[in-house]
Amino acid sequence: MNENTGKSWDIKSSDLRITESPVSLLSISQLTPHPDNRPLGASEEKIGQLKIFIAQNGFDASHPLVVRPYQNSYQIIEGEHRFTAARALGYLQLPCVIRELSDTEALIQLVLGNIQTETKPLEIGLNALKVMQKEGKALTMQQYAQRLGFSDSTVRRYMNASEVYQYLKTQLPAGVPVLDEVYKLEEIHRCPQTDWYWLHELTLKNEIAKNQLVEITHAIRDIKTENPIIYGLFDLQNMRQQVAQDTLKGNKNASTQAIDLLQTVENGYNQLEETITLYEYNVLTDRIDQEKVLLKDWYINSLKDLKQLNKQTALETYKDALQLKRNSSEEEAERTATYFRDKQNAKEREEQERIERQMRQVKAGEFWQLGQHLLYCGDGADEAFFKRLPDRNAFAFINPKRILQGASGGWNLDKMIIKAEVIAVSPEIHELQHLLRLSQLPYRWSMCARLMRAETLMGGWIYTALFSQKNIDTRITDYWEIDNSDLKGSKTKDYLKHLIQNFTREHEAFIDVYGGLGTSLLLAEEMHRTCYMAESSPEFCKDLLEYWEDMSGGKAVRV
Repeated sequence: MNENTGKSWDIKSSDLRITESPVSLLSISQLTPHPDNRPLGASEEKIGQLKIFIAQNGFDASHPLVVRPYQNSYQIIEGEHRFTAARALGYLQLPCVIRELSDTEALIQLVLGNIQTETKPLEIGLNALKVMQKEGKALTMQQYAQRLGFSDSTVRRYMNASEVYQYLKTQLPAGVPVLDEVYKLEEIHRCPQTDWYWLHELTLKNEIAKNQLVEITHAIRDIKTENPIIYGLFDLQNMRQQVAQDTLKGNKNASTQAIDLLQTVENGYNQLEETITLYEYNVLTDRIDQEKVLLKDWYINSLKDLKQLNKQTALETYKDALQLKRNSSEEEAERTATYFRDKQNAKEREEQERIERQMRQVKAGEFWQLGQHLLYCGDGADEAFFKRLPDRNAFAFINPKRILQGASGGWNLDKMIIKAEVIAVSPEIHELQHLLRLSQLPYRWSMCARLMRAETLMGGWIYTALFSQKNIDTRITDYWEIDNSDLKGSKTKDYLKHLIQNFTREHEAFIDVYGGLGTSLLLAEEMHRTCYMAESSPEFCKDLLEYWEDMSGGKAVRV
């Protein structure tokens, strides 16, 4: 009976045969070990015993080496230990049986030659991996197992263990010991490959017994999810490591708690709608706004913001998602609008307006309508801002300091000549040469304003270069003195007012590429012009909205 398969051999007498193998004496210099033999390393103890035996009794020719012809020499298939011992003793020739073997057959014979004596289960697994890799579908697992006299399941177990062993050998530094117990390696194989390294380290460090390892792998195997969104929310490997540590300390509920949390989050995510429409009454604009909200994304982002994510907080967040949907219905928004429009609730409306102003956020890339004016939260050189400008504007003002000294390191506003009849650029004096070298704008004229109360600002002067595709009326005053006691940012109100008065008429539009603190917006409102302004700072933009609303009594609207 075969001990590994439990099956009785039923061999007919006609199948019994004896293979004759002539023995040849071969020079030791012609013999080389097979590189895939003894993957766990040769047994120095066995070699030592053989050296003593051969020294006392000689090399027994009735137990020759088995070799195959290979690259003008012979590769040892059976008898590597005897070969090593004999060579150490000074033998120059050894008796050998020469067999013609393919690469695959040679691999199998490496195991068959020692299977009854020295071959370890892990070596069989490593051999099987090599053979399966080489042969692919040409040799099945069942055929390989039958050659060795093992069951399919036994060889599969050995292969799984060997797969882990091979992976660890590639991950661990040279010389670091690798676990070689098949049953433990096979148990580690039941877990995701990303866990093999730390499970191996945990097993060796804590000298974990097989039964303990089985308990740990059972505890962590179900801590997983097929949903990539949920997968991205958790550090599942860290979670499994923590559960393994807790299980090792005797906490039987660690796995259940982790799995419950994953299932709670995943169930909540699956039960929510992908997209909902939220209706909200905006007291500042006195209208009901609609907004598409990705409810599942809202749920996941809310979970990410939690300081502590557990089953309870996950359930509360799911409840908040449902509440968001209920409280933001169109009917609820209508009821809110009716309430605040009632004159009896004027004080509450005023307080709500104050709160909504404080809560209002301005984000990069947004456009805001301020009456007839337009504010872009972003760089004035952005294509998005350029496309929103009218085709004809009387004037464009550019304060290029942040462009010439900023991260962009260059000038990219020549395209404004398409949108504005006249462009006024007011660089710092020391940057004028840099500007004129970079710009391709058609230069027409220069203007200078003297600041009456200047200390260090530009040495008391504001220089302005004028560009246009048409001639400029040079009767405009090109030198004037201004009181700069109302200084805001780097330019004064009186300075900008002089430019706007001379290059625009009432109800015409002009552009301010870098809005700053909003001086040009104030002047546009006072002088009955329309201003198209860009400002890259969201904080400045928010201040501009509130400044304009307080000044004009109007309501800023995101568009």
